[in-house]
Amino acid sequence: MRFFIIFVILLLNYSPWNNVWADVEIQPDNTTIDSFTLNYLYDETRQYTINEISRKDFPLQINNRFTQGYLEGNSWFKLTVHNNSQNQHFVLYLSEPFWDQFDLYYKKEQQWISHKNGLSVPLNQRDYNDTHPAFALTIAPGDSQTYYLMGSSVSAHIGKLLLYTEKEYLRPTRITLNDIYLFYQGILLIIIILNSFLFIAVRERIYAWYIAYVLAFSAFISVLSGSYLILGLPPWSDALHTIGTIVVMFMTLFSGAFLELRERLPKMQRVFNAFALVFALFAVLIALKVPYSSLVFNIVSSIFFTLLLFVSIKVWLQGYLKAQYYLIALIIYMPSMALMTLTFNGLIENTELSRYSFIAGSFTEIIFFSLLLVNRFYDLQQEKIKIQAQLIEEQEKTEHYLEQEIQKRSRELIKTNQRLSIQTSELEKAKKELTLQAITDPLTQLYNRRYFADIASKAFFNAVRYEQALAIIMLDIDEFKKINDVYGHHTGDQVIARCARLLTEFSRKSDTVARYGGEEFIILVPQTSLSEVQSLAQRIKQEVNNICIVLKDDSVVTFSISIGIAQIEKNQDHNIQDIIQRADQALYKAKQQGRDQIVTIV
Repeated sequence: MRFFIIFVILLLNYSPWNNVWADVEIQPDNTTIDSFTLNYLYDETRQYTINEISRKDFPLQINNRFTQGYLEGNSWFKLTVHNNSQNQHFVLYLSEPFWDQFDLYYKKEQQWISHKNGLSVPLNQRDYNDTHPAFALTIAPGDSQTYYLMGSSVSAHIGKLLLYTEKEYLRPTRITLNDIYLFYQGILLIIIILNSFLFIAVRERIYAWYIAYVLAFSAFISVLSGSYLILGLPPWSDALHTIGTIVVMFMTLFSGAFLELRERLPKMQRVFNAFALVFALFAVLIALKVPYSSLVFNIVSSIFFTLLLFVSIKVWLQGYLKAQYYLIALIIYMPSMALMTLTFNGLIENTELSRYSFIAGSFTEIIFFSLLLVNRFYDLQQEKIKIQAQLIEEQEKTEHYLEQEIQKRSRELIKTNQRLSIQTSELEKAKKELTLQAITDPLTQLYNRRYFADIASKAFFNAVRYEQALAIIMLDIDEFKKINDVYGHHTGDQVIARCARLLTEFSRKSDTVARYGGEEFIILVPQTSLSEVQSLAQRIKQEVNNICIVLKDDSVVTFSISIGIAQIEKNQDHNIQDIIQRADQALYKAKQQGRDQIVTIV
């Protein structure tokens, strides 16, 4: 089967011009280039080195929006870029984040330079802190550069390569596919919350299956967009197929409950339960990398969806009118998912429609199902009201009593709406508090080290791009252990907090102050000359020397600080850590020189 797919790909892509190099011309007005060709070579052995690849002829010329199907070997791409603009900093970006490995190679001064990327590379070790592979390219105006890209994946060899100017890539207002995915997941979250309330209200299993289905689909979107990596979760190459299998499993359970198979077609309900169990087994097999498990799952799921279509029609013909709405949702959903499956398998071209129509299809299906479940809830409420009305009539209740019952129900609904509003407000408040806690040090209320690293990295790239000044001030409370030993840790905390307040008072709005660890603080000072930074550090040191903390026993605690300063070196520094390291060295030197010192390393 694998050789047949490779043969079809070779046949479809064959052209007498296939040995022509794929070139990209960057014109002065280009900020994004989204349409070009690539030379392609498939390495089934996965043993070719870059030296061997660079001497080989690339037999195919493919579009930058490509799909080669599921391949066990390595895919190699070759691209030559001609820079006819005045820009020299560019970003080569891949639209799919689930490649296990996606590396870039180019020659510089007869030496091969490599940039590693893909799931095997942590975000903080990539050129950019992006869940998608993105490579920093530097091409002088008027120059050309040939690049080789090597990718491997247990998922499909699919994606779209885009070339941005670095300024355009880093533009905060640039809308990406991940923004759309994030918006989609926000809607899914609202749907989950809504149906959770409905489940609590009616305690019907169908709502539980639907919530599980939407949750699994949201996880699938997180894997498809790579957003789960931002949460610090470990990369998982088989996640797309494993979670996709779980999505189908919960959809099976939900479909059986919605079509009321237990009452209408009991035997078919048992068949659906068996399919759900088989899909759960496939999820385990795929996660354990059992050979051909994904292929067999695709076959079994195709059989199931065909059965699901016929069962839905049969239930509808039995007189269950709501099945027709389920059929509409299914008819919208299945073609869009089929397009995506065919695209991933390389059987049709990778286009905006074939690759992403599943977003619209699944969105429509999920909204459709939500409306049906809300309507079901409404029907249940209406049925309850009807039964109550019948009981009232049978018991010969007066019209006045009936009106009182209706008013009672109305008040309950108002209270329910008020509770929902309060709970939503509390959720938003909790979210804001958690976000603040995640970036703030609890003792000093300064930014923590992790958040400072994010801010400082962005400031570094801006300083390099716009050739601006950038400095780091690192300071440490002298003999802090002695303060703790003599006065206690509570006093030590007071010293740290008082020092933090002073740093906040003396810093500008453009500066970023953070607690770097223990009794150590750090300040990011952008767009400021070195002399001004040194003057700021001197004022801080003097003010610290004037601090007196009076304890309950009227004893007075004073302390001093040592300060290290370092400024960006444009031709030397590769990232913010280089500046921080020099500032730390300067701080260490200040300590060695007797403390209560300011040392600058230029």
